[in-house]
Amino acid sequence: MENILEAKTQLLIALGAAAAARCQHCFATLYGSADKLAVTDREVRAAVAIAMKVAAKSQDFMAAFIEQTTTGAVPTGEISGGCACV
Repeated sequence: MENILEAKTQLLIALGAAAAARCQHCFATLYGSADKLAVTDREVRAAVAIAMKVAAKSQDFMAAFIEQTTTGAVPTGEISGGCACV
């Protein structure tokens, strides 16, 4: 893949993704590269805060979807887009 984003930006995105995925190993490993790319702790916390907001909103949407599905408001088996899970 082309390096379209700067290495610092890529690291901040990866740190946010690791936090949202709740992978401590990935986060710690990636964080170990922060100094080499002049990434500050403040920048890391900002990237993580954005990722955690997205993750929290996703959880809210899923909880609402589950409520709608289990009360019959969403027909099962008819969700658009398909899924690789089943």
